[in-house]
Amino acid sequence: MGKLWNVSEKINEVIAKKGLDKMKTRGKIGLKSGVLLSFREDTPDDPGKLAKVQAAAKEILGEAV
Repeated sequence: MGKLWNVSEKINEVIAKKGLDKMKTRGKIGLKSGVLLSFREDTPDDPGKLAKVQAAAKEILGEAV
């Protein structure tokens, strides 16, 4: 457990590092992946969702998370 939460936190770190708008950028990643980025530390891992979020984040952020 916790992989989706960790990716979400990494996304936030990259957004902050690049000085992007957090809500807009997370929204774009959510739309691109088809996954609502609303995770908690105890959110069950879902390999399909994880792969979709990582692929969308890489495309939008320009780096892997």
